[in-house]
Amino acid sequence: MIRPDSLAVLRDKKARKSLNRYFRVIEGIIPPKFKISRKLPVDYKEDLPTEELWKIHRKSLEEYVKLESKIDSNTVRLDDLETPEKSFLDLKITIARRILRSCHLCSRRCGVNRLKGEKGYCRCGDKILVSTIFAHMGEEPELVPSGTIFTLGCTLKCLHCQNWSISQWYERGVTYTPKELAVEIDRLKEE
Repeated sequence: MIRPDSLAVLRDKKARKSLNRYFRVIEGIIPPKFKISRKLPVDYKEDLPTEELWKIHRKSLEEYVKLESKIDSNTVRLDDLETPEKSFLDLKITIARRILRSCHLCSRRCGVNRLKGEKGYCRCGDKILVSTIFAHMGEEPELVPSGTIFTLGCTLKCLHCQNWSISQWYERGVTYTPKELAVEIDRLKEE
């Protein structure tokens, strides 16, 4: 069951113009950013200080923007690019692991080592805990249907949070490995 307005928005010129890349990815015309990131070679050493990794990231981001533009304009095909030993995506993963080792993903900057299972203010550790996974039909027509995954934990404690039971751990949730979550994301895309 699809909402009529979500079908109409596919033909809406203003929506297509403002969300051009989004629609082209959905329609399989161009690849999502993570797939492009996986093809951009980046040379770095794992043991560099984090600030040095961020400098490499900033420089690589400039190269990424150029590559994305070439792929989006069809002057370069993603499938024609070799997968490098180390990519822009690998660099992002390396930096993310550094952040999780002394967590500062939110403004509370609690500094726990989530990679070792320590839990900070948000009570999130090294596991992905999911409340629900479903095709969401209740948002703006440009985003309907959308694959929705509600994970547990939030540091904000907003007074009128519509997802309080999820964000504040009143639910137990189900643990997912990254691979299991990827399978669910693929299933949602097909759905």
